[in-house]
Amino acid sequence: MAHHCSTLVLHCIDFRFGKTIKEYLEGKGLLGDADIVAVAGGAKNIADPKFPSDTEFLLRQIDTSKQLHDIHHVVLMNHTDCGAYGGRAAFPDAAAERARLCADLRKAALVIQTYNPRLEVSLSLAVIDGETVRIEEIE
Repeated sequence: MAHHCSTLVLHCIDFRFGKTIKEYLEGKGLLGDADIVAVAGGAKNIADPKFPSDTEFLLRQIDTSKQLHDIHHVVLMNHTDCGAYGGRAAFPDAAAERARLCADLRKAALVIQTYNPRLEVSLSLAVIDGETVRIEEIE
């Protein structure tokens, strides 16, 4: 039996936005149509890895999803107050944090598209504000 899905979603393991990610996937029609990869730091591991093997691992996950499930789309998601970046305290202000997270998303997308030009890559940022979380599309 062939089984395919359209998308791979890569996000951080942080539990604080799990419900919001589920709602996001439902809203995009991706719940049940996406491979989900959750790894500490998410797209940071492609854009600015602690170890080169981190990037290699994630590119293999994307490649495996492409081979087994014929994905054509990757959604990369970072989030504010991410421990892999040192949390909010690592940035002078919210604008600097957002700029870094978005820059890393764009860099990770470029790496993925260089590795596999046929994949479409979308970028999202989960903004954690106290008890609320919202996901914003990044251009």
